[in-house]
Amino acid sequence: MDELGNPHWISALATGDDHNHVVHAVRDLEPAEALELLGVDRTDIRPCELPDQPAELARAAVRPLNPSAVLIAGRAGDWTFVYDDFGVTGWLSHLAERPPPEAAKVLSGKGSAAATSHVSITGNTGFTYATGGEILVDVSDKPFERSDLLEEPPAEIRAALDAAGSFDIEYDDGLPMRMICALAGLPRTLDELRRIPLLIAPLES
Repeated sequence: MDELGNPHWISALATGDDHNHVVHAVRDLEPAEALELLGVDRTDIRPCELPDQPAELARAAVRPLNPSAVLIAGRAGDWTFVYDDFGVTGWLSHLAERPPPEAAKVLSGKGSAAATSHVSITGNTGFTYATGGEILVDVSDKPFERSDLLEEPPAEIRAALDAAGSFDIEYDDGLPMRMICALAGLPRTLDELRRIPLLIAPLES
């Protein structure tokens, strides 16, 4: 974990010291399909090799391009995950719906279940979970607290919350990211992430 309680591989991908990023997870959907649903043009998707440097890996991996956001996707068992280094895909403004729908709602309409965790540059954090296009959990707070969840959340969300544990700092900003990692069995370390075949794509907001 980093000093804020985020899994280290997530903070290693992040751009800048003030994180403004999103992680999505969707079950039973391939990485390229998830990227397209999030607004990426299929022709922009390519294999990703993370460079040998300690930080800002998402930007380093897409250079010399400098898009609004960099999306990196991979598969962990039944789950696909997508990392967005600038947090532009929490709500999908490229779709015709108004107001823009939340990403977890759209992703779960194509997969069986989906979740989104976010940390914004303002300190706002949140977690959304949906199945079959229906949002079942939607928490956004500054900071996100365990008590913000429903009294009886879906069983797999309760299990993810328990597995995420606690981090002994005043504001546990990393809790939503630990929850989504626990829910979807995502990598625990940067070395584990490097062993997964990854896709990368630039995205202009």
